[in-house]
Amino acid sequence: MLPTAEELQNMKAVDIRQADRSALKDISEIQINQNEPVESRMKSYLEQVQNPFLVKSGEYILKFQYADSDKTLEDCMMEYVSKKIGLK
Repeated sequence: MLPTAEELQNMKAVDIRQADRSALKDISEIQINQNEPVESRMKSYLEQVQNPFLVKSGEYILKFQYADSDKTLEDCMMEYVSKKIGLK
């Protein structure tokens, strides 16, 4: 079952310093079938991770923020690197 908008807002508001490490899913354990449609992959991720804003990576807790944009992470990284080396 997918979270409601209110539940997502509550998940987003969790303070990373107050997060219960034992309740977080380690990102290395998340399995996504890349052959599935995007909607199915998103649903699978949400079901596995429980909170799409907080996960563990080994001993670290990671907090994600999502932008309302068509740019991919790869696009952003290319733009960043291009600016750093003076291509743009």
